[in-house]
Amino acid sequence: MSTNLTRQQIYDRIRATSKDQYILEEMQRLGFWESSVVPTYSETLIKKEASLSQELNTLVAKDRKFSNQEAMLKEMRKARMKLAKEKREQTKQKNKQKKLDKATSWQQTQLENIIYLGPGVSAGLNNTVSDSTILQQFGLPVFPNIPSLANAMQVDLATLRYLLYQRKVSRTNHYHVFEVPKKSGGKRRISAPKKQLKKLQLWVLNNVLCHLPNETVAHGFIRQRSIVTNAAPHVGKDIIVNVDLKDFFPTITYARVKGVFKKLGYSEQQAIIFALICTQAETEEVEMDGVKYYVQNGKRCLPQGSPASPAISNIIAYKLDKKIQGLAAKLNFAYTRYADDLTFSTTNDNAKQITKLLYLIKKIVTAEGFEVHPGKTHIMRKGGQQKVTGIVVNKQLNVERSQLRKFRALLHNLQMNGWKDQQWGNAKHLVNAVEGYINFVNMVNPVKAKLYKTQLEKIVATHGYPLVDNTMPKPTVTTVVAEVKETLIPTVAKEKSADKTDWWSVF
Repeated sequence: MSTNLTRQQIYDRIRATSKDQYILEEMQRLGFWESSVVPTYSETLIKKEASLSQELNTLVAKDRKFSNQEAMLKEMRKARMKLAKEKREQTKQKNKQKKLDKATSWQQTQLENIIYLGPGVSAGLNNTVSDSTILQQFGLPVFPNIPSLANAMQVDLATLRYLLYQRKVSRTNHYHVFEVPKKSGGKRRISAPKKQLKKLQLWVLNNVLCHLPNETVAHGFIRQRSIVTNAAPHVGKDIIVNVDLKDFFPTITYARVKGVFKKLGYSEQQAIIFALICTQAETEEVEMDGVKYYVQNGKRCLPQGSPASPAISNIIAYKLDKKIQGLAAKLNFAYTRYADDLTFSTTNDNAKQITKLLYLIKKIVTAEGFEVHPGKTHIMRKGGQQKVTGIVVNKQLNVERSQLRKFRALLHNLQMNGWKDQQWGNAKHLVNAVEGYINFVNMVNPVKAKLYKTQLEKIVATHGYPLVDNTMPKPTVTTVVAEVKETLIPTVAKEKSADKTDWWSVF
């Protein structure tokens, strides 16, 4: 203990204990009171007095502090406020860190996964498990996660979200929408995908849909099949019955398309992505304050104009074809289907079965989620002209004579007078329509088509090609047909062995 205490320090020691206690400690320090000696009674009293004095001082201080109730409450509030402030700061820091962790986690998720694509379509995006066994049976590519799928498509996840996000109202539209006149009257709505989305649809077509076997009764949009192969089984038949399905593509909704990819073995997440790529919601264009908006005005369905739509429609119509094929065979009818056009043929002695056939077809079509067009069912007998998908089939495959006569007259007028003021049907670009009709004739009668093509070459040599806006020549149908084939006809079609046909049972 230091000997150089100031007066104030001595007073403080005395105040903390007692005067006697201080003197006792100093005497012990200086050796006047041996600490080894058993304390005397007076020494014990001095120490006890010092302890009690210190305790009394503490109680007096507390009494002074809390004798004033207002001061006591103020002190309590101050303590609580300090504690609350410290707790708020801790909570603030904790929430800040939690928010930062959440943002980091979300950013990482955005780079690695797709968990939301808008209302009505996002349920199931967390189901990421595919059935690799079924996929391998079909010979389909397996993707362990979304980044691997996006990488195969050669698209980043941000672009994939942008193209697939489902909105009720949007300022962008991923389709060129226009109408073309129908031969039977009215207009057909065409939704042609823009470049980025079309690339994805072609990828789905060539890497998934084209690996599936083709059903024999379907002839539309299948490699090495055409309107000619669709008409051939009905040549020379006594009676031909044609049934048309109403709104064929619009009837095939997003839910049905998603179901196709799930049955093929893909996870629900990947099935949703494929279905969003291949379907479109009909929209209405609205302008407000000079800004153009696209307002969703119906359910998502197969767009007429997508390269993937025909292949998907053939898959979904598989059960329909199998049921109708079985019915037709039982009632002694030949059956083929080209898109929404169902054709049956039979002999005169089987005519009594036509009513039963039509009745049961309607039931099957309805059960499979389609609808028979009430005004487009035709029965054609041998006495009159019989046409199947535009081709005459009375005795042999042929092009309608009256149409050929009109076409020969057009070629003659073109040779004599040039392109000006000439017309072929409702075609806006005459040269395209002429070459297109020659290609059509070539499928049925190549000899006649060759003569017409020679005539057209002479017309072009004499008069050139007509101009668009007097500046650029119109594109030839050769180019147009090539583009249509690339879009609508599978480019990776593979022949499947007979035993693999059983795989279709999943549908």
